[in-house]
Amino acid sequence: MARKWWALFLLALILAAGGLYWTWHEATLRLEAELARWSEARRAEGWQVAHARPERTGFPLGAALKLDGLALRAPNGVGWQSERATLGLFAQDHRQLRLELTGAQQLIHPRGAMPVQSRFLTVRLRLDGQGGTLEGEGLRLGEGLELRRLAVNIFGTDFDLRGEGIVASGVSPGLSRVDSLQLSGRLTHPPGSSAAAWRAAGGTLNIGHGELRMGDVAAQLRATITLDAQLQPEGRGNLTIIGVQEGVNALVAAGLLAPNMAGGLRTVLSLAARVPAEGGPARVELPLELRNRRVTLARIPLGIFPPLDWR
Repeated sequence: MARKWWALFLLALILAAGGLYWTWHEATLRLEAELARWSEARRAEGWQVAHARPERTGFPLGAALKLDGLALRAPNGVGWQSERATLGLFAQDHRQLRLELTGAQQLIHPRGAMPVQSRFLTVRLRLDGQGGTLEGEGLRLGEGLELRRLAVNIFGTDFDLRGEGIVASGVSPGLSRVDSLQLSGRLTHPPGSSAAAWRAAGGTLNIGHGELRMGDVAAQLRATITLDAQLQPEGRGNLTIIGVQEGVNALVAAGLLAPNMAGGLRTVLSLAARVPAEGGPARVELPLELRNRRVTLARIPLGIFPPLDWR
């Protein structure tokens, strides 16, 4: 009797394994077909899409394809190259496609390529096509920028970007380290085929919340940005600075403010600073404007915004 039960158990196990394998086989076949269909559609739009022959993997926990030498490039010349990539659907995350990028990476731009190193880099794409998430750790972009952690979330025309532990070389020592950065907002129109088309459709970038923290200093931004007739950014908003005294000290240490001007600036900002009703450190709110590529803060010139080439 015991042998009979063991035989039935073994048969059930074999049938379950066979069913699981058949499901994985069909899922990877469909995934490969959908990838080929998507690639052809992008090529018809002027994209460059290339990768080695897909290798099916992921059994038994998911359906995945290994894509060595993945290269994507949009018509405007911006793209990405990955030495190794894995695209798949997994049981624990079945509503999203997961793209894991490993090995050497490159960010492609019209003037060349920037090497990207990472300890972890994954893109999750919603199956309904409404957006996705990029998550990375231990990132190094080129020779000048490092990020301990990066997360970018896009849903429709809403976006949220967060970075931690940012270190930039070639920048004044007092400004080279950023503890955290957040930027969230929305586009009134999705990006079109060109910057000119987006502007013609009334495209606007609304930054609902921007925040940068460096030690005891924090800056918060709310702004609205559009494109001018030359397709260069223009807009206005409000910049709130928390930690006024520490901020002035950082500008002096970075060599961006002469020591003999620091005292007067501290006095002016301290007089303008207010303590919020809910309490907390004093802060000052100043108007910020970008027009004709010139950046001004409370009508004080800060610098020239570099020109953007949308080709």
